[in-house]
Amino acid sequence: MRIRKFKNIIVTITLFLGIICSIPALADTIYYKGYAVYWNYGRFCPLRDWSFSEVQSSNFDHTATANSVSSGWQPPCVVAYAKCHIGVLGHATAAWNCRG
Repeated sequence: MRIRKFKNIIVTITLFLGIICSIPALADTIYYKGYAVYWNYGRFCPLRDWSFSEVQSSNFDHTATANSVSSGWQPPCVVAYAKCHIGVLGHATAAWNCRG
């Protein structure tokens, strides 16, 4: 009886975490001076309490920002990545920038 109850608890927790983690991140192709720039941003697990922003450009220096955290300027072809702990109920804000 105890084993069955323990299995039910484990299954419930696994399903709960699976539902929380299944909300997708957003990925966009954005354009700067007519050139495509890859941008991926959103929240991620565990428990969706991290905000992130990921940017890559083949032509320009670029930076990613997640809430108040910046990746710093990265040269062309290097991924710029920033993440910030925001808590389960925190608001995720992501940004990108290019120069050149």
